[in-house]
Amino acid sequence: MTDIRQLLKEFERFAYGESLHTAFTDLLDWILLPFKRYEDKLEQQAALDTYRGHKKVNELARLVTLIGELSEGFRDPLGELYMQAISNGHNGQYFTPEPICDMMAAISVGNPTDGQTVADCACGSGRMLLSAAKINRHLKLYGADLDLTCCKMALINLLLNSLQGEVAHMNSLSNDFYRGYKVQTTLVDGYHMPYYVEFTEPEQSQLWLKPVKEQAKPNFDSPFEPVRAPQPINGVQGSLF
Repeated sequence: MTDIRQLLKEFERFAYGESLHTAFTDLLDWILLPFKRYEDKLEQQAALDTYRGHKKVNELARLVTLIGELSEGFRDPLGELYMQAISNGHNGQYFTPEPICDMMAAISVGNPTDGQTVADCACGSGRMLLSAAKINRHLKLYGADLDLTCCKMALINLLLNSLQGEVAHMNSLSNDFYRGYKVQTTLVDGYHMPYYVEFTEPEQSQLWLKPVKEQAKPNFDSPFEPVRAPQPINGVQGSLF
């Protein structure tokens, strides 16, 4: 388990004056802000100016830096922070321990090739996907979860590690789709810089199951037409005895 004592202290300082849950969801949105792909440079600059104008910009910068450092080696400090500060004693969400994720990834993924897809239909903070990335970071990682907060944590974990794939906010059982985030990288000065694109159309998702086209049902209201052979049959019936 990642030691997050310092992170927890910095987060409590950042959350001073508001609920921990509200502060945590706000933190996720602020972390994601610089990674979003914008239509033009003016829109991107406006977003960065908003980031710099945060009333607790110093505390926010320390938090983001610390989360980035603790994420080295495909760790999940956000998930640990969420369990210790938010879900513990409230809605009871506990994520699978990292060693078990590593074991399950080793069993299910095996020796994958670059570009192979790995999916987790209830990804939580994305720990299973991170464990798969430990085996091969060039996999296409796909995660879905019903909890939007979990989806944002998984999205941040992919971005901080420059991984590629998709995170979908959806119900994997009913196939109800709400929104998705495509995660990609682009080369900037020789570095793979991560970014994400948000979308709401389920047809753009690789996780949403496309409806199967219904076949035409037979019409039993019309009279039955007997099937006739195209050529007359002139054979003679034989005997079995």
